Amino acid sequence: MEVLKIFFSGILGTFMMTVFSHILELLTGSKFNEAHLLNGLLDRSKFSNSNIQKNNFLGWIFHFTIGICMAAMLYFYYMYISNYISLWLGIVLGFVLGIIGIAGWLIMKNCHSKPPEINWYSFFVQLVVAHVVFGVVVTWVFIRFIFKN
Repeated sequence: MEVLKIFFSGILGTFMMTVFSHILELLTGSKFNEAHLLNGLLDRSKFSNSNIQKNNFLGWIFHFTIGICMAAMLYFYYMYISNYISLWLGIVLGFVLGIIGIAGWLIMKNCHSKPPEINWYSFFVQLVVAHVVFGVVVTWVFIRFIFKN
């Protein structure tokens, strides 16, 4: 049953993070949609011979799968390492996940022959904040449904 709660927290956290990125994208005109950018990397990849559009399901599946994996990492942290869970800790861990996310994006960008042409600095700043949103949402789900006292 806890596996379903972890799955749900990852989906909800990723969804709320994506909503944040969409709102910021609309307000600034910058490209912040992680799934669309993942599709841009897949489309231009030497491993892909198909034309992948920006809203292809592959980017969305990849994005939400990573979110579920990150939620599982938070669950294992709270369950086996920390004796403490709070929304404040969710903020801190979301920040850490944002730094890990930047590292992942840098690896993908630097290993790619034609990465999407965006303002990467702005993308990385919003990515950290989006992961803070993710960390808070996932932690809230855990507090509410898994680690309730």
